[in-house]
Amino acid sequence: MNVRESVRIAWRSITSHKLRSTLTTIGVIIGVAAVITFMVLGSGFSASIVGDIEAEQEPVMVVQTQTEPEAGVGIVPVDTPIYTESDVEALQEREDVAFVAPEASVDVVQTATDDEQVTGVIDAQATTADRFEHTTFVEGEPFDGPDEAVVNEPASRLFEENLSAGDELELAFEDGEVVTVTVTGVVEREFGEQTPPQVFVPVDSYYETTIETPDGDEEIAYPTLQVGAENFERIDPAQEAVVDYLEEESHAAELKAEDDRIEVQTVEDAIEQFTDIVDQLTLFIGAVAAIALVVGSIGIANIMIVSVTERTREIGIMKAVGATKRDVMQLFLVESVILGVIGALVGVAAGLGAGYLGVRFLEWPMAYPVDWIAIAIAVGIGVGVVSGLYPAWRGARVDPIEALRHE
Repeated sequence: MNVRESVRIAWRSITSHKLRSTLTTIGVIIGVAAVITFMVLGSGFSASIVGDIEAEQEPVMVVQTQTEPEAGVGIVPVDTPIYTESDVEALQEREDVAFVAPEASVDVVQTATDDEQVTGVIDAQATTADRFEHTTFVEGEPFDGPDEAVVNEPASRLFEENLSAGDELELAFEDGEVVTVTVTGVVEREFGEQTPPQVFVPVDSYYETTIETPDGDEEIAYPTLQVGAENFERIDPAQEAVVDYLEEESHAAELKAEDDRIEVQTVEDAIEQFTDIVDQLTLFIGAVAAIALVVGSIGIANIMIVSVTERTREIGIMKAVGATKRDVMQLFLVESVILGVIGALVGVAAGLGAGYLGVRFLEWPMAYPVDWIAIAIAVGIGVGVVSGLYPAWRGARVDPIEALRHE
């Protein structure tokens, strides 16, 4: 019996039991749809973040301490101040380095204008005016005095009347101190919709955390540094010079914990690291969703066994007129593969539809996981083959005499 004849007979069997065939493929449909949905959402999320970062690409590096979590995947930043004033001054003297801007969080618990207060929403950062070297100002300019501040667009829109350059802003700190600063500028959001409301204040006026250096001195230290290169052409040698200093000569190298590592990341490094983490998480979630495929394959195997039992007499007639064991095996394998492929195709369509609705709702770009669509179809064929092997083998072993006596 040729394959074309097997397909025709198998398709006739499937269409003669439409409801049973539909219910049989549901497990495969759910499994494939879940995997494709998570892949679309993961790709869309990654594309959204990467697009925002690339749009703001500047010759700037971020110096940060990182460690691996005890459980889970990826890396986590360490917010420990280990980069001392001496390190900052030494880095500023390196060739190809245009500026070094320290950054540290300050404990602002409430911000207020004349008639409106906002509590616990704004992320307050202490830094220097160099931090805005490559930042686009919507209006105004960097701060130049102790009682001045810069806000970003989300922060400027927190109040009923948007903050503008020249407005006064009241900052209440965790220790109860309240100061009034003048907004000198409003900067664009850096990471699209993901950017939180931020206010930037001068580090000399609002940051006082000190540590004891390896030399025995007491110095102000920061958890993060921004290092600017002269231009894009010099960013690689500048990164190399910064890494060499931090690994071999800096206070930070001696102050960091044993399991921590100092990372000097450009925009390209950050994008690569971010996409690696998202890919790992997406793959993990997709693997969990793929459990449904196992359930689907069991469903197909179960129905194929029932089909062999129901068609025992038909198998006997086929063997009586010359069909071989191989013909019978081929017939049932083709039927189970068709069920698997139908489940995979419908699952891919359902997954793409659910993923499309998800990214539209979350306002992420649509991404088509072509590789995973091909894998899903291959898995559908594989599920059909695996789940149909035993029923096909069982059907091939049916004795034709006993089969013809079967009612």
